[in-house]
Amino acid sequence: MTPSDMNYTGSSMNPTLKSGDGINVIPYRNRKFFIGDVVVFPHPERNDNVVHRVVAVDLQGIKTRGDNNINMDPWVLLPDDIIGRVVSAKRKNRNVTIHGRTWGRIIASALRTIKHVNLSVSRILHPFYQWLIKSGIFIKYNRFFPKTRILSFNRPMGKEFQLLMGNRIIGRRLPGRDQWQIARPFRLFVDESSLPK
Repeated sequence: MTPSDMNYTGSSMNPTLKSGDGINVIPYRNRKFFIGDVVVFPHPERNDNVVHRVVAVDLQGIKTRGDNNINMDPWVLLPDDIIGRVVSAKRKNRNVTIHGRTWGRIIASALRTIKHVNLSVSRILHPFYQWLIKSGIFIKYNRFFPKTRILSFNRPMGKEFQLLMGNRIIGRRLPGRDQWQIARPFRLFVDESSLPK
């Protein structure tokens, strides 16, 4: 397969893979499965493919988890379930190597550690962050930051809004939702009451 044969969508493998990446998948054939490999397999319950990392290989089968997920996947796969191993991704105009085996294990472990630390720090700082948002103190000084703009897209389920600061998407309001999802720390600089409902 070539990178154009398959595209990655979703967020379960962030930041290793990003939505829209073209992925280069090679079949295992008679190769051994290694913990740390990033594999593609059909979702056991839906009609789509999953791209996750191998976290265990034992007599029961192959267990997987997304790099951005805390919990392991609830299923156990057999070798015949695996379409192939992801070896690289095409992101914009560059190729990104997707490490497996030992380096894959190290990368996945580091990403999980960072996620746990981030969650712990977020829990501690969350009340202070909420207080800063309510105070509106940073909104008064947002003239020092790039202007925000709103884009809207017609989707099958309704209208989606995206909030941009410069060229970066900092928030979304999905069809059928009343609340905006604004990335940290940008909620400090945005007056949510001024955004479309």
